[in-house]
Amino acid sequence: GAPMVEMGFGTVGPHEEAEVLDPTLMLVPLAAFDARGHRIGYGAGYYDRAIARLAEKGITPRLIGIAFDCQEVERVPEENHDVIIVEILTESGLRR
Repeated sequence: GAPMVEMGFGTVGPHEEAEVLDPTLMLVPLAAFDARGHRIGYGAGYYDRAIARLAEKGITPRLIGIAFDCQEVERVPEENHDVIIVEILTESGLRR
């Protein structure tokens, strides 16, 4: 029921005074992923920061990566702070 406002890039979102909802499920877009659940996003760190903010609140949403089969690579380089995505949905189905 919150009014929507222009957010940039041709998108709209709720006004800054709208109630903040903490998700129990997040669909995470992937640029690349490997069978271990490591991923490369699209470079802005938006999802990493959102997941970290939720973790600080003690919230652990179900994370599902969204990609195409052709985006799977042998191994994604990892860093200590990386969040592993244990479920990845592609056109072939849900991988766990």
